[in-house]
Amino acid sequence: MRRVIRKDSDKAMIAKMKALGFRCSFCGRERGEVGEIVAGAPPATPGVPRQMVGKSAFICNECVLRCKNIMAGTDGSSKFVLIPD
Repeated sequence: MRRVIRKDSDKAMIAKMKALGFRCSFCGRERGEVGEIVAGAPPATPGVPRQMVGKSAFICNECVLRCKNIMAGTDGSSKFVLIPD
């Protein structure tokens, strides 16, 4: 079993998610409707807009898989656009 060590900021974000309820930021489904939801908050790094730093975002396992398939070109559609840097 893998042990995860959480920072205080992670603990605060998890407590907030549990108190408010949370859903996938991409598809809008709630935790009970999907297998897993991952939370994250982007750090202040080059390329991350200032207004996004520290804001929580959530993605479900189904959206992760959908994104993976789009990036691999195996989603059965070529109707996506890669935005250049």
